[in-house]
This record gives sequence, C-alpha cells and structure tokens, in this order.
Amino acid sequence: MIEVQLSREEKSEMQTKEFIMGPRTQLEWGFGGRRKSRDGALLLALFIGGIGAGQFVASTWLIDYPLSALFGLVLVAVGKTTAHLIYLGRPSRFYRLFLRPHSSWISRGLIFMVIFVVVGLGYLAPAFGFTWLPWTTGDPFGQMLWAIATIAAFIVMIYDGFVLASCKSISSWHTMLLPVMFFTYALAGGVAMTSLTAIAARTTSLSVDTMVTLDTFLLAAMLTLVIFYVLHLASSDTTAKESLRRLLMSKMAVIFIGLAIVAGLLIPLILTFVHQAAAQETMASAMLVASAMLELAGDLSVRHSILRAGLHIPIYQIK
Repeated sequence: MIEVQLSREEKSEMQTKEFIMGPRTQLEWGFGGRRKSRDGALLLALFIGGIGAGQFVASTWLIDYPLSALFGLVLVAVGKTTAHLIYLGRPSRFYRLFLRPHSSWISRGLIFMVIFVVVGLGYLAPAFGFTWLPWTTGDPFGQMLWAIATIAAFIVMIYDGFVLASCKSISSWHTMLLPVMFFTYALAGGVAMTSLTAIAARTTSLSVDTMVTLDTFLLAAMLTLVIFYVLHLASSDTTAKESLRRLLMSKMAVIFIGLAIVAGLLIPLILTFVHQAAAQETMASAMLVASAMLELAGDLSVRHSILRAGLHIPIYQIK
C-alpha cells in the first residue's frame, strides 16, 4: 500500500509541477561549436558558396565579365568543397551528402552545386580559348547552358537559408526570411567580389558608377531585411526573443551590431554616397574596394551571428 500511495503522490506531483528544460545553444554549426574549427568550416562553406555563385550571376547577368564569372565558379568548386570536406572530417563519407535529395536541403544544394560548376564551365569555355566547341556564349545552346547554370547558382545561393528555415527546433532559424536574406547577401557578396576582381585585374570594361549603383540597392535591401529579421525575433516565442537578446545585448553584439550592421552595412552605404563626391577615379576605386571588403566581412559576420544565436526550444514542459 505504501508503495502504491507513493506512486500516486509522485504522479500527482508530476502533473502539478512544471519541468522545464531551458533553451539550449546549438553547438554543431559555426565557429565556437563542439568541434571548434571543423564546425566553423561549415560556416565558411555556406559563405564561400554564396558569394561564389553570386559572383557568377553578377558577372554574367547584371554585367558582362567572364573572368570574374570563372573566378566565382572556382570559389564554389574548390573553396566550398574543401570547406565541406574539412567539416565532415572523413572525406570518404562526402558522397553520402548527395543521397537524400527527397528530404534534405543539404543534398539538394550540393547536387545543384555540381550542376552549377559543370554547366557553368561549359558555358564559359568558349570565352577562354575553347573555340573548337560547337557553341558560343551568345548562341541559343550557349544561352541554354547559361540559364541552367544561373538557376543552379540561385539554388546554391539560397539553399543554406532553407537548411536553417527547416530546423523547427530552433525558432530563430525557422523563418522564410532567412532564404531571402541569404540570397540577397550572396548576390551582394558576388557584386563585391566582381568589383574586387575587376580592380585587381585593372580592367576598364566595367563602370565604377554601375557597380556603386548595384551596391547601393543591395545594401539598402540587406539593411531592410536585417531590420525585418530583428522585428520577427522580437515578436516570436520566448526562445527566439532570447536569441535576439544574445544578438543585441551579449558579447555577440560586437559581431552582430559592430561588424554585421555598422561595418558591413552602414559604413558601405555611407561610402556609396561619398563616392558621388569623389572627383578622382583612383579615390572612387579605393572607396569601392573598402566598401566591398566591409560587405564581405559583414556577410560572414551576419551568418556567424545567426548560427551562434540559434537556440533549441525547451525539450518538454509538463504541467
């Protein structure tokens, strides 16, 4: 009888007392995770893949600069692949990432990464001396290759946002704002990389004014999306609000506010307006380089901040 009575008391206590496990920081993705630099390699893979695909799109769609487009392809093919291999730790398992396209955005993204690199190289080949190929970049078949490569590049630019948005257990990630944000950041990073490539190669085929105009539009779009994201977290559940508190009021604020917003968005925006008053082309180019470098740092910082602020919702709450 005593054992039965104690059991009933325990059940009654379990029903009336709350057992709450607080939000838990995710420690798998981004610098500072359980595996230190290996977890940071995944962040680099997302960042490099985004700006590389964005550079290809910017250099073949928004402007015409094949050398920059080729550099974007190399960034994805070499940089992104290497970062993924470092993250996995065992390269022999890399093929497994491609085996679940029906359920995994990572699988879809990597499959389209391969399509992007292969078809993109085929499209650009005639522009780099492979004139024996039975197509050019301007004929119908070449344009078809460009369309396929561009669609694949779009998916490479956006899929990491879908990877995060599909994580229902992390409420600060579970929003369709992230795919839009990451796509916009990737395109802006591609424009920044195109500017840096053009200035490093000392090409005169690109207009600095055109690059600055594109830069201004994308910076304004990114700043607007970051504001929307902050407002979304502020109006979400308690776990998302805790993520926002960490972004704005903890040590992470140095990276999110200082690097991602101030250095990565506001200062480049100011530089785009100052550029209009620059009388010398050398000064205008210098400001464009500074703006591009800050934007790339801001891109990496905002991705890092969003990853590190990710909190798993409480596992259970019994009343």
